Amino acid sequence: MGPGDRHDEEPRDEHHEGPEEDLGDETADSRNPLPDPLDRVWLHPTELSTLGTAFAPHRNPIAAGSTRHRPWPWLAPLLAGAAGALLTVAVLAVTGSFDRSSSPESADAVTGDATSAGVLSAADALTKLSPSVVAVLARDAQGARRGSGVCVRHGAQVLTSTRVVGNASTVQIVTSDGGRHSARVVGRDRVTDLVLLDLKDVGNVPAAELAEDAPSTGAPVWLVGAPTPGAKSAWMSAGMTSSNDALVVSDLGPTTGGLLETDAVSNAAVVGGALVDRAGSVAGIVLGHVNGSVTTYAVSIAVAVGVAQQLDADGVARHGTLGLRGVDTPLGPKITAMASTAPAARAGAHVSDVVESINGRAVESIADVTALVRSIDPGITVIMELRRGNQALAVRVELGATTG
Repeated sequence: MGPGDRHDEEPRDEHHEGPEEDLGDETADSRNPLPDPLDRVWLHPTELSTLGTAFAPHRNPIAAGSTRHRPWPWLAPLLAGAAGALLTVAVLAVTGSFDRSSSPESADAVTGDATSAGVLSAADALTKLSPSVVAVLARDAQGARRGSGVCVRHGAQVLTSTRVVGNASTVQIVTSDGGRHSARVVGRDRVTDLVLLDLKDVGNVPAAELAEDAPSTGAPVWLVGAPTPGAKSAWMSAGMTSSNDALVVSDLGPTTGGLLETDAVSNAAVVGGALVDRAGSVAGIVLGHVNGSVTTYAVSIAVAVGVAQQLDADGVARHGTLGLRGVDTPLGPKITAMASTAPAARAGAHVSDVVESINGRAVESIADVTALVRSIDPGITVIMELRRGNQALAVRVELGATTG
């Protein structure tokens, strides 16, 4: 019970307060006369019949002759019931009972069941996804690496990261049952840091269930990677989403916006693995730590699938471009060169203009400009806000296309 319910734990005194309560069985004659029942806010049960009589209609004995009428027999119980109802209402109001139906505890009890629907435990999520997460072993001139991958097409294709594959043209895949298979690199995209692998003669790797929406900021997530050598189950860590629109610029990739960011612990072995939402669906492909970050980044699954489709079609993925070059200045990123046919030039931008924002998001460097634009599809129109001397202006730019 809350503090407002404490009175319900104590016996209520239904009589008036005062020293008279200690007089035991003394009669009314030995005390001061009681006020008339109609002048008091309380009633003793024995007075209810008297109250009924008091409300009985008064008759003129002369007009009525010698006939004597008794009070209406139904009036006393009716009035007694009304008085009892009023007393009950007053007690409920005082104790706050009317407010209990909308108390926070009641609201939580209702919403708690709704919000818990479709939420998997860590063990269930691991069981669900383990068959779809594979180990990826690659070797090139820089050496050998081991990471993870996620099957996105049943028995056929796996998405992973360029940080795992590097410049290798073929890799080895180790499935959850311990089987080792060869896979071909279909294509790689440096902008998103993703690689699409084509499995050879492997029909028992199920495609993972993919999330429809990116997890919101603060939502719980898991990272799932392939089992480490000698382990019997997949690698897993838990955390929450720090951002679902992170902007990252890296010389090695990625250079894009719209990334997922989480505080879940990761390592090199989970790179290329799955970022999983609380329903047990894959919400992103893990890129790991970027530029020495403490947090872990991932490409949202919607973007990753779009890139995979392009890589599967012709080996490259296309991203938006303004068609300009620039440098960083104390005032912001300044345009230094662009062709007359570049998308930004056609929209009205000039050399020496300072770029202040793209679609309302402020930019501090030319790399920020590039990353934001790369995260948008070619052909989409963006609003670019510029500073030209003392003049502020905005231009609408239909983005061109560049490959990653």
